[in-house]
Amino acid sequence: MKLQHTLLYFTSILLLSTSILKAQEEVKEIEKKVKEVNEVEEKEVTTDTIAKVYNTQYYGLRVGIDLSKPLRSLLDGNYQGFEAVGDFRIRKNYYLAAAIGNEIKTSELPNIENITRGSYIKAGFNYNAYENWFGMNNLLYGGIHAGFSTFNQELESYTIYTDNSVFPDNTIIDSREFNDLTAAWLELKVGLEVEVLNNLYLGINLQLKRSITAKEPDDFANLFIPGFGKVTEDSSIGVGYGYTISYLIPFFKK
Repeated sequence: MKLQHTLLYFTSILLLSTSILKAQEEVKEIEKKVKEVNEVEEKEVTTDTIAKVYNTQYYGLRVGIDLSKPLRSLLDGNYQGFEAVGDFRIRKNYYLAAAIGNEIKTSELPNIENITRGSYIKAGFNYNAYENWFGMNNLLYGGIHAGFSTFNQELESYTIYTDNSVFPDNTIIDSREFNDLTAAWLELKVGLEVEVLNNLYLGINLQLKRSITAKEPDDFANLFIPGFGKVTEDSSIGVGYGYTISYLIPFFKK
């Protein structure tokens, strides 16, 4: 009888231990599944949060100036210029862009001294090819712009060359002014805008221009067109560059 009780006791202990171990394994399995579910939920929340940050897009008006104009005015005694620039975001990667300015350029050539004065406006659109993330709003863009300028030329003096040794070259100082001149052109523009402080941007750009039409003075040629730049003989191509500082006035974000 004692032997039966002893066997029953040890059998009960064994079954109880087995049940406890099995229960512990089930608890561990449940905890493991709960942990996996929590990790998945946290990952989904983190992914959604990153996606929201990644997709935050700011829409507004950016205004500034081209620093290359006043800098050149300081370094070149024959030049004065100023240009205001701006763009407005209309879609995720598309911006309306414009610039307005004025320039005064004295051209001193071996046989001609001429002063050009005038104003210009340029407008077009830019496409931003840079994919921003985590709240960044930088631009790596390309665009097509049209330009129009009104200006006048003032011929200060000119020299008449001769190969006759008896009659030397004759320099004529006779100021003549040619008003109501106009010019139009198209330009391809590529540039970079980097946000250095909150809403404050520094940029650099290059421009390749093609003259479409230009009104020239009688018996004279345009040496410089405000907004377009230097005019070269027998060529309708011009180039330009700019260094900008601008500030973004955000209206809303998506």
